[in-house]
Amino acid sequence: MTSENTDIKQCSTAKVIYRFLGGTAFGVLVVTIPISLSSIDDLNLFHLVIALFLILLSGLLSSIWGEKFIDAVTGILNSFAS
Repeated sequence: MTSENTDIKQCSTAKVIYRFLGGTAFGVLVVTIPISLSSIDDLNLFHLVIALFLILLSGLLSSIWGEKFIDAVTGILNSFAS
């Protein structure tokens, strides 16, 4: 019975890690859109710190809320497209 409990904890830990990695990948995608539209010469340390903060925040929120967070962000991005 103890081994079942540890398997459940490992599965949920792996799920949280995968959500975090997926959220950070999504954050990288969202951050690269404005960077690709501007010049690389215009970037400074402040912009890079903000980009890193947004990427980590996206990963953290994705690990907490999962698909709800990703769906909300994609809905916002889709509203900009039209």
